[in-house]
Amino acid sequence: MLPLAQLPEPPPEVRFAASRSGNRILIAGQRLSGGWQWQGQRDDQPDELWLPLDLLEGQLGFSRLENGNLEWYGEQRPLESIPQRPLGDEVALEVADWLGAVGVRSSTRGRQLLLELPAPLLQRLRRGKGSNAGRVVFDLDGPVFVQRLGSDLLLDFRSNPGQQRLLRTLGLQPRQTENGLRLQGQATRLSTLTLADPWRVVLDGLGEPAAEAVRAQQQTPLPLSHPAVAGLVRRGLVLERRQVTVGVKPLEVLRAGGDLPNLGLKLKPLTMVGSQQGLRFLPQLTRPAGAVIGVNGGYFNRIRQLPLGALRRNGVWLSGPILNRGVIAWNQNSALQFGRLRLDQDLVVNGGRRWGLGYLNSGYVQKGLSRYTRAWGPVYRALSGEEQALLVRDGIVETLYASAALRRGVPLAAQTDLVVARGGARLPAQPGDRVTLRLRANSMLGESSNVLGGGPLLLQEGRVVLNGRGEGFSPGFLSLSAPRTVVGSGEGGTWLLTLRGSTGSDPTLLETTLAMQQLGLRDALNLDGGSSTTMDVAGRSLMNGRGSSPRIHNGLGLVPG
Repeated sequence: MLPLAQLPEPPPEVRFAASRSGNRILIAGQRLSGGWQWQGQRDDQPDELWLPLDLLEGQLGFSRLENGNLEWYGEQRPLESIPQRPLGDEVALEVADWLGAVGVRSSTRGRQLLLELPAPLLQRLRRGKGSNAGRVVFDLDGPVFVQRLGSDLLLDFRSNPGQQRLLRTLGLQPRQTENGLRLQGQATRLSTLTLADPWRVVLDGLGEPAAEAVRAQQQTPLPLSHPAVAGLVRRGLVLERRQVTVGVKPLEVLRAGGDLPNLGLKLKPLTMVGSQQGLRFLPQLTRPAGAVIGVNGGYFNRIRQLPLGALRRNGVWLSGPILNRGVIAWNQNSALQFGRLRLDQDLVVNGGRRWGLGYLNSGYVQKGLSRYTRAWGPVYRALSGEEQALLVRDGIVETLYASAALRRGVPLAAQTDLVVARGGARLPAQPGDRVTLRLRANSMLGESSNVLGGGPLLLQEGRVVLNGRGEGFSPGFLSLSAPRTVVGSGEGGTWLLTLRGSTGSDPTLLETTLAMQQLGLRDALNLDGGSSTTMDVAGRSLMNGRGSSPRIHNGLGLVPG
């Protein structure tokens, strides 16, 4: 052994574990909840950095383009080509090299990830002309994070009074803070684009709705005096924040509802029009429907932007149920019903052999046969590798499609059905064959005009019926603590609720169930949660699950009428 004086000096670099993860993120001084995973020995640059797609879009400024690419500061990558993995209840992408190329400094501090960019100088602010008059361009000397925080849009640079006056003339209400320029009420109203060479941030969508957002933003934290809300409150609408404690865990609950018929309110599915592919901010669903209050709805595939569960509006199945999961169902003048729902479909060829069809208008892709109608959208494009399909019109097989045609897209006309075969399943009929399509629900829930799926079902007729495994949810999902969205009925009427941890950990599904019992609910269904959790009242976002305004597939609203 060497004498103590001859021992070599310790290496200057401290070695860290090859893999680190956590649930807190600090972005340009803003503390957010969100999962992350770091791969690599170095502390100043990861070999791999996995971040949720929702965070990339909501907190960094990534944009999803119509061609399916993800874009950030002039670089486009096909979304499906970026490595993906599940991260808690989110889909995460590996973006270490992308962030590094733009100049983002990454580091960790315990279970917290830090993402930083040098604050750029705002060199010029200009408004678009002609057909681009609803556009404003920020010319910068470096990149900046574009963050959607609640109802506000935050840009991490400083502006001067003259630039702020110009923004006010455009109908915006800027507020310069130590963390950057905050545009109040614009998180869900303006689309953003980031460009390089030179560095720019472009905001699109300026117009009259911006002034409405400013007025809503200036209301009290709960907009009880807003003209669209005040009259309902006088008639008995409950809109409140409160705290409940489950065990030793304090939970913040935001709930809205009451006796809907006496309030003159109706429950309505909030859906996109014309196509089931795509995501929207919740206000983009509430405004066209005339909903005063809305929450996010059922599950969806964030990468493909397709529904994953029951969605029926005015008697039309926009998306069929999957995995016997929990749903709510109602007609125009009937009470809200809760239960689990399955649709059984089959196709009978020439009055003989019967073929089972797995799913209807669904983004849930499985081996076998599935059916798509015009409610899916004007075009069907392949959702898996090798597919073939047959088109049925007026009960007769009209056309067969090979995989190449399906990848390009085939039209879905009214009164036609497309039967798609996946995973090596063979087509059950040939052109000219006469076929009969049959659909049956396993309960009367499927006969209702409106159906919205989620899961798991939490309470039914006062009993705890939580059975996530029976509804096809993974053990990992069932054990998660996450923000939650719930629809329920019981004491006082019908309720839309969002909840999250008051001081730390968010609720598990069991804790959510027990909280619903404390609030007097007899029936309760868990909807999509995590970063999707959001409630909008009179155009103002009152709760976001993980800090940013999320894009979602569908929702549930309270509509006067």
